Amino acid sequence: MMSLKLKAKRSKKGLSGAVTALILVIASVIIALVVVGFAFGLFGALGGTPTVTQVGTGTLYQSSSNSYTAVITLHSTGNVQIVSASIVGTSDSVGSAAITGYSLGAGVNTVTINFPTNGFTPQPGSTYQISIGLSDGTTVQAAVTYTG
Repeated sequence: MMSLKLKAKRSKKGLSGAVTALILVIASVIIALVVVGFAFGLFGALGGTPTVTQVGTGTLYQSSSNSYTAVITLHSTGNVQIVSASIVGTSDSVGSAAITGYSLGAGVNTVTINFPTNGFTPQPGSTYQISIGLSDGTTVQAAVTYTG
């Protein structure tokens, strides 16, 4: 009868304590990486408001006798549209109809903005700020240098 009890104990199968501990450690590490990823914005492209930043310094030049053109490179983490742009400190502002490339996708985007002169006379080599309004309600400040 004693030998039957020993055989019954040996036939029970399950995970050993070491395997269970290893699985718990791996799961803890994965959970910690996901939490750190969200905390530092590594998964920001998955949802939420996209972040738009300028890459380098843009250029501003006179394209005709009554307009100036600004060419700006922007980096976006998601899809958003430019709804307005204005040269800071002037009355020159435009809507999306005067903006080529106003629909920004994730990645690097080149945007061309055509401003009417409206009495604005830039100085060669000077840097000007352009305030860019986005469809999500945020504003991006971009620097452009007037090349003449």
